[in-house]
Amino acid sequence: MQTIAAREEIELAKLPIAGIQDVLLARMVARQEAARLGFAPRALTQIATAVSEIGRNVVQHACASGQVIIADQTEGSRRGLKITVQDTGPGIADLDRALLAGSPGAGIPGSRKLMDEFAIRCGKGSGTTVTMVKWLSRE
Repeated sequence: MQTIAAREEIELAKLPIAGIQDVLLARMVARQEAARLGFAPRALTQIATAVSEIGRNVVQHACASGQVIIADQTEGSRRGLKITVQDTGPGIADLDRALLAGSPGAGIPGSRKLMDEFAIRCGKGSGTTVTMVKWLSRE
């Protein structure tokens, strides 16, 4: 029988998102924390881009405040960076459409491709939470 390792995480930063300057700060902090964990330059760019895209969606579409939580995540011998972006906006009316490349929410499918894990939870009128994980490469 195979044992599944539990995930543990340490919160590194919690940043509010209310405007584009907040998105830029979240992008910078995520990149700095990823660099500190040892991510390669390409992964640093992927993480920063995903944070920018999802954070920008909060500013443009949520019409409300949000936050970015950056955490150091481990699962057994794996280590990675977990980014959670939450908002209190109206939610995504058509999630299936938003997940399609070329849709008005193009930042969502692009971010999904850049990260190793991607989950989105939303409900009409209850905001949106996007959780993304990038694992350190074993190269």
